[in-house]
Parts: sequence; structure tokens; C-alpha cells
Amino acid sequence: MAERREPFRQALVDLRRRLREGDLAPGTRITAKEIAEALRLSPTPVREALSRLAGEGVLEERRGDGFFVPELSAADIAALYRLSEQLLLMSQGATRSSHRDLRLSELMTDDDPIRCVERLFLAWAVESGSRVTIEAYRTVAVRLAPVRRREVDLIDDLAQEAEGLLRLADPARHRARPTAIQAFHRRRAALVERLADLVRPTRASGI
Repeated sequence: MAERREPFRQALVDLRRRLREGDLAPGTRITAKEIAEALRLSPTPVREALSRLAGEGVLEERRGDGFFVPELSAADIAALYRLSEQLLLMSQGATRSSHRDLRLSELMTDDDPIRCVERLFLAWAVESGSRVTIEAYRTVAVRLAPVRRREVDLIDDLAQEAEGLLRLADPARHRARPTAIQAFHRRRAALVERLADLVRPTRASGI
């Protein structure tokens, strides 16, 4: 069992990373064979990883046709941003006595403002101490990843926005977080139609 578990975990981590980084666009067909060849694994643990992600709602399984990254309508994108907002607001309402102070150096590991904010928001979700909240937020963040990668086409001050949010990592400023979380998500709610156009598949490639 242990020998099979490690390849499964390797495939799961790699697929999550690709989805999180927007490497797999909505509509993309994913085959166990090609992933297995890229990772030098047997197709069996890759299929198990794909099934796990389908069970989480991150991938869509079409019987007889394989696994796909779900396509996202404007309504889907709006719902995902609302869920992200509500989960982060819930995490801010949690008891803070056991929360670990966040250091900017831990969050700003590269110059990409989208990745910096994703790490910050995940850290805030983790602060909730609720496994349910954390897992729900992770799933929403992965599903939003391809959309967030296209925000750069519509929002020209992402770096300044990220700097303002990262300043709220200071525990002394946690009371300002709910307002900032709401402003972040409502700004994007006004762009969902245009974001949906940007992530709409051009009749999908498979991998």
C-alpha cells in the first residue's frame, strides 16, 4: 500500500500545482496516460488522483471521455468569488488567540502579485483553525486559479493592491481585513462577464 500511495500523492500534488498556477485552462481534457508519462508513473495512481480531484469538484469526469477542467460561466465565476469572500470573512471571525503571526517575507517569495495574494488569503483561511473552512477555501482557490491569472488583462494596479493587502498581514491591523476582503472581491464581481470571456475555451486541447 505504501508503495502505491507515494505515486498517488506525487500525481495529486502535481495536478493541484498545475491547476493552481493556471497551467490547465478551463475545458482542457486531461488524460492519465499523458500525465503518467510526464511524471514517469504508472497510469493507475494518476487515475486515482484524477478521480480524487473530480470528487472534490476541481475536475469534471465525463464517463467514457475522460477528465476535464470545468468550464466556467460568468455565473460560476461570480459564485466562486462570493464563496472565496465568505470563507475568508468567516476565517476572520475565528478566535485569534492561537493564530501564528504572518511574516511578509513568507508571503512575498516572488514578484507575482497574484501568487502573493493567494498565499496571503490561504494563510488567513488557515488561521481559522477549521479544517472544513481550509479545505473549502483551497478548492475554491484552485477553481478560481485560471480566472485569477487573467485578472492582469483587466486590472492594472494588481501590484499596488497586493502591497496594501500584504500590509494587513500585521496582526495589529487584522480589524481592517474584512473591509479589504470585501473590496477585493466586489471589484472582481464587476468584471465577471469579461473574465468569463477571457477564460472561455477555444475548443479545447487535451494533455
